[in-house]
Amino acid sequence: MMDFIEAKKTVIQKKCKIFGEIISNDDVILYGEVKGDINCENDVIVGGVIVGNVEANELHVYGSKENFGKEGSVFGDVHINSCVTNGKIKGDCFIKEDMLVGHDATVIGEINAGNIDIKKGAIIRGNINTNR
Repeated sequence: MMDFIEAKKTVIQKKCKIFGEIISNDDVILYGEVKGDINCENDVIVGGVIVGNVEANELHVYGSKENFGKEGSVFGDVHINSCVTNGKIKGDCFIKEDMLVGHDATVIGEINAGNIDIKKGAIIRGNINTNR
C-alpha cells in the first residue's frame, strides 16, 4: 500500500486548459488557462489566464517580468483578503485588506480595498474606494 503525502499546492501547467469551476483548500498556481470560477481557501498565483471570478485568501497576478515574458491575467471579479498584481485584472476587486498595484499592472474595474498602494507606471481605469 502506498503512503500519500498531503498536497499543499495545485499546479496547473502552461499547456493545460480547464473548463469549469475549481474548488481547492490548497494554493492554486496557474500557468495555464481556466474558464470558470476559482474558489480557494488559500492563495491563488496567476501566471496564465483566468476567465471567471476568483475567491481566495490572497491573489498574486504575475507581470511579464516575473513570468518569463508572459503576463498573468484575470478576467472576472475578485473577492480576496489581499492582492499583489503586476499583471492584468479586468473586473471589480473586493479586497478586505491591502492591494499592491505594481509598475507593470493594469486594473480595469472598480477597486474596493482596505488600503491600496499604486506604483508609478500602473494603469487603472475605474473607481477606487478605500475602507480605512
